[in-house]
Amino acid sequence: MLSQQGLIMIFNTCINHKGFSLLELTLVIIVTTMLLTFAVPSMYRAYLEKAGTKTALEIQNIQDAARSYYLKNGSWPSSINTAPNDLESSFYLPSGWNAVNPFNNSYTTSSTSALFTVSTNVADGAQNIVASKLPLSNVSGVTVTSTIGLPGGSATPPVFVVTGNIGDGGTIPLPSGYTDSQCQWLVASRSAETYDSSGKDGCENDQYITATITDRVVAANTTGDCRRGYVSNTVNYIGICINA
Repeated sequence: MLSQQGLIMIFNTCINHKGFSLLELTLVIIVTTMLLTFAVPSMYRAYLEKAGTKTALEIQNIQDAARSYYLKNGSWPSSINTAPNDLESSFYLPSGWNAVNPFNNSYTTSSTSALFTVSTNVADGAQNIVASKLPLSNVSGVTVTSTIGLPGGSATPPVFVVTGNIGDGGTIPLPSGYTDSQCQWLVASRSAETYDSSGKDGCENDQYITATITDRVVAANTTGDCRRGYVSNTVNYIGICINA
């Protein structure tokens, strides 16, 4: 099989001719397609990493501003930029601060007497990137939620429940402020990939997922008479973390 460097050499050889034959044009198309096949997933992953990191940083900026607001006013802000009692018009965030993440989704806030929460939706695949960089993070679908406690108080509430879904081989992010020994995890099947290896119908009812978790790493395998060991599955998870 040709290496990527070999493909590039063929490509360069073709384009250095004065004209293109049909064969050369076909080779150029094939080479370009193969190069894009290699490059696009890597570029998209880099985009998710960069945008996810920026999202986490902006959530932290909102949380820092909310702590400052609480220290002066004795209560949490009502919102990010909807007056009154918001962070922007109270000058805890810059005027005109954009409350939209790099994935073009808004940040929303909510609070109780003791906790302040920021939530936002991200692109699928970026959830764990964002959650791993935030305190008390929770992933549910494409929604990432991060919670902070009272300034000067405990950084972690006594009990914190984490829910979400994750694919086979994925690692559930540990909520910031907790250790593995403080959390217990459960996983349950969410969906199974049905398939009839003979090309005929009739196997769908014989497919099911076996879901297990070890050190927060999930294994989700489809089993049954028609397909065994298929691993492109997703499971739901729940974690209960106790700050004792």
